[in-house]
Amino acid sequence: MWATSCRTVVSGISRRSVRIAYYGLFALSLIVSWILRKVAAPLMEKIPGINSFHTTPSREWFETDAVLRVSLGTFLFFTILAILMIGVKRQKDPCDGVHHGGWMMKLICWCVLVIFMFFLPNGIIGYYGFEFVILCD
Repeated sequence: MWATSCRTVVSGISRRSVRIAYYGLFALSLIVSWILRKVAAPLMEKIPGINSFHTTPSREWFETDAVLRVSLGTFLFFTILAILMIGVKRQKDPCDGVHHGGWMMKLICWCVLVIFMFFLPNGIIGYYGFEFVILCD
C-alpha cells in the first residue's frame, strides 16, 4: 500500500518541482539525523564495528557519530549527482533525465548510501567529522 502511494508521489514530481524534491530529500536527511541522534546511541554501542574501543565512549560520541554517518551519506549522494551533471547544459540533453527523473531510484540510492555509512570504519567517519569541524570553525 505504501509503495503505491510512494510511487504516486514520486511520479508526480515534475520538471518545475524538482528543486522542491531535492529540498525535501535534504530535509529528510535532517529528520533522519535528528531521529538517529535521539535513538541510535544505544544501538550503535552494541555494533562491534562501531564500538571497537577499549573503553566505551560517551553517549554524546555515539549521537554525533550517527549524525556524521547520515551527513556523509547525504554528501556522497549529492556529490555523485553533481558529478553526473557535469557537462549538461540544456534540458534536452540525455543526461538531464538523471536530474529530473528516476526519483524512486534516487531515494533507494540515498538510503543505501546512508546505510552503507554505518559499515564504514570509525577512522573514515572521524576524518570526515574532523574536516567538518575545521571547515565550520
